Amino acid sequence: MFESLLSKFNRRADHSHLFFLLSSQYLYPKINIMSYTISSHSETKYQYHLAAKKPSVLTRFFQWAANEDAERHIVWVGASVTAMAAVFFPLTMSVVLLNGAQFSLIIAAMAAFVMVVATNLAAMETKYTIPLFFLGILTDAIIVVASFFIH
Repeated sequence: MFESLLSKFNRRADHSHLFFLLSSQYLYPKINIMSYTISSHSETKYQYHLAAKKPSVLTRFFQWAANEDAERHIVWVGASVTAMAAVFFPLTMSVVLLNGAQFSLIIAAMAAFVMVVATNLAAMETKYTIPLFFLGILTDAIIVVASFFIH
């Protein structure tokens, strides 16, 4: 059978069809066996799960601040206003006045105090008041350090 096919294709000098005919006769049963082999093992299923993303620090802070706003808003208002008015602002002003009373440092200390008090008097959420409270404390600390170098 193959010899008759070869003789036909040798006359036409077209060997691409010969490869197709020969390969289709021998590969067709193998393809069926392979498809059966692949389909017979379809019971094994693998489930891939993406690792759960850990929320960022900022997202966790906003969730915590929302809980604090619902439970302890008044506590944060009282603590931040009292701490700024009774501890940090007087301490900052006394250090600035003892180191030469620079007008720019006095204004900066007042701005930090007003920033904390104004946000609390505006009854803003704790996700705003807590960071501004710590920013006011940081500003006062920088002013105290700067007062030793600026004369």
